[in-house]
Amino acid sequence: MNDERQPLSPRRKNQSMELVFDGVRYQLTIGFYTNGRIGEVWLNGPRPDSALYHITQDACVLISHLLQRFTSPHTLYDSLPRKADGSSASVIGAIIELLISLPEVEVP
Repeated sequence: MNDERQPLSPRRKNQSMELVFDGVRYQLTIGFYTNGRIGEVWLNGPRPDSALYHITQDACVLISHLLQRFTSPHTLYDSLPRKADGSSASVIGAIIELLISLPEVEVP
């Protein structure tokens, strides 16, 4: 991992989508660098101010910092545990799984 962080532009392309994990619906927003590389993630879901809400917010900050230090979504995905059937064990893993499923984004 590179310790040098590449900051995102204040005005950047982003994409929002629905993420469902264990029957719970979340709204995931992904921010992109000008070259189309993923640079940040944010997750909103039910039960604001719950422990799960704060855990997912903290996880998104950590994921974003790793992405901004050139850690690839594939490296993150390979580092996380999965269930016996190969699916993500947590909503955090589901975020990473969704990131690696995205096609490369063209940013004008």
